[in-house]
Amino acid sequence: MNKKLVCVLIMSVILMTSGLAHATPEELLTGMGQKLFRGVVNVVTGWIELPVQIVKGYNRGFAGNENNKILGTVGGVFKGIGDATGRTLSGVGDVAGFWAADNADNDGVGIPLDAEYAWEEGTAYDIFDPNLVNGALKPIGNKLLRGIGNTVFGVVEIPGQIVKGIKDGAPDLGIVKGLWYFASREMDGAVDMGTFYMANPKDTKGLAFDEKWPWSALADNIQ
Repeated sequence: MNKKLVCVLIMSVILMTSGLAHATPEELLTGMGQKLFRGVVNVVTGWIELPVQIVKGYNRGFAGNENNKILGTVGGVFKGIGDATGRTLSGVGDVAGFWAADNADNDGVGIPLDAEYAWEEGTAYDIFDPNLVNGALKPIGNKLLRGIGNTVFGVVEIPGQIVKGIKDGAPDLGIVKGLWYFASREMDGAVDMGTFYMANPKDTKGLAFDEKWPWSALADNIQ
């Protein structure tokens, strides 16, 4: 997307959307700042996941057996490579899309990283709990479906937010918000689709969309 257009959208949203969104310009800027900060940190430190996961694998052992250090270490190598890649690419997405609104959370979407930052202990996610389908395949599928939904149907945010703005007596704000949400959906969707099989942060940082799906605003306001 043209950088000038992005800047215009950001400034327009900061100045105008507080009348429609339940957020202040300060909250919007805080979300952008937090998203950019985490993105930069994850890009720079993503590689740390490899040695950290090797140590964790050694300490944890394998299949619940703390004495099985060799297999635990081998498993840590593979998890480290996967988590390092996922963390770094999620960081790239946060940096490139720091201006974008976010999905409310990543609950049940994607395989979560152990912790906020690579060097933290956190809690290891078990892809076999309760089973491989629900522990891994389902969240991976949810991430891909969310990415496809945002990318393909993101444009529906424009008429949806306009109609919503008209009902609220502020069609001009609906236009600005619709354009911002549309651009944000496309950005978020591209990141989800490109990294759907990789680990990702447990939460989101940017200001959340008003609705879960890009078509929700239109559907809810034309009934």
